Amino acid sequence: MDIKSVKRSFVEETTLGIYVWEIDGKWVGDDEGNFLSITSKKGNRQRIELLRKAVSHYGVNRGEPLFLAGRRKIDDEEFNHQKQRLDWGLTPDPMDIGEYKDQMRALKKGGPATR
Repeated sequence: MDIKSVKRSFVEETTLGIYVWEIDGKWVGDDEGNFLSITSKKGNRQRIELLRKAVSHYGVNRGEPLFLAGRRKIDDEEFNHQKQRLDWGLTPDPMDIGEYKDQMRALKKGGPATR
C-alpha cells in the first residue's frame, strides 16, 4: 500500500493582526511581559517600517517582524475580563474573528447570537 503525500497550506482567517519583532525565536519586550508590537494588516510595509524604526530606537539591530493573524493588543484590565469570560465558559475575546463569523452565521439562520 502506497501512501500519497498531499500538499497542505495554512489558511488564515483574517489578514488583520499584529506584528511583533522576533530575534532567534523570541519576541522583543520588557521584563513585565509586554511585547513591542504594532497593529496592522498582513504585509503593510509602512507599519512594518514603523516597527523596525521603534526596534532600532531601542538599540536592537537584528531580527525580523513576525505577523500574528487575528491577534490584537489589549490592556491588563481587558486581559482580566477575558480570563473571567473563559471561567464562565464563554469565548475569552468577544472580538475573536471566529466567534464573530459564528455569530453572523447564526443571525443569518435566524438563531440567537451569543457571546
